Amino acid sequence: MSSNHPSENIVAYLQTILEATKTGNYEQFISVGNDNYKTGISKEMFDAVSSQLAPRMKEGYDIAYFGNFKQMEYQIYLWKLSFADSGDEFVARMTVNRDKVAGILIN
Repeated sequence: MSSNHPSENIVAYLQTILEATKTGNYEQFISVGNDNYKTGISKEMFDAVSSQLAPRMKEGYDIAYFGNFKQMEYQIYLWKLSFADSGDEFVARMTVNRDKVAGILIN
């Protein structure tokens, strides 16, 4: 895994996704993704995750970059997502292909 910092556009993608999740804005959420991302994550799926994370995110959250690695034609970026409530933390795994987000998994 690389310990270098991700490029500004990669960080901007994650921040867009997290802000959209926090505010329940599906259009903003899919704006950074490729076609597979846009069709693969339905509004219902997004709403289910957003409704769970948004209340905690609104209290405050922080991200810490773990690194990135390559799988086939994809770059995978990993962050730790921590919350102001000091509860459970999550790993955000963002997959990027050709300068577009191909997937996001927060678990």
